Amino acid sequence: MKSWRHPWYVYVIGWIGTILLFIAFALNAWGIIESTGIFYGLSNFIAAIFLGIRVYADRNWSNLVLEIFWMIIATIGIVRYLIV
Repeated sequence: MKSWRHPWYVYVIGWIGTILLFIAFALNAWGIIESTGIFYGLSNFIAAIFLGIRVYADRNWSNLVLEIFWMIIATIGIVRYLIV
């Protein structure tokens, strides 16, 4: 039996973030949703939080910085959507 480094839910959170990010990207690439829409912004923000939790658990600092910037950019997109 494999020994896990983290609690099981850390892996689940990471997978949910990965799947959410992939779905948002695919739907945008296929023209089903717009990159300026609220779903795209929120899904990117939530995915960045989930992936940030996962990479923090691994102490993967470079990817954590990436996820922080991803959250900032998604937040700007969400605010722009709500203002306009």
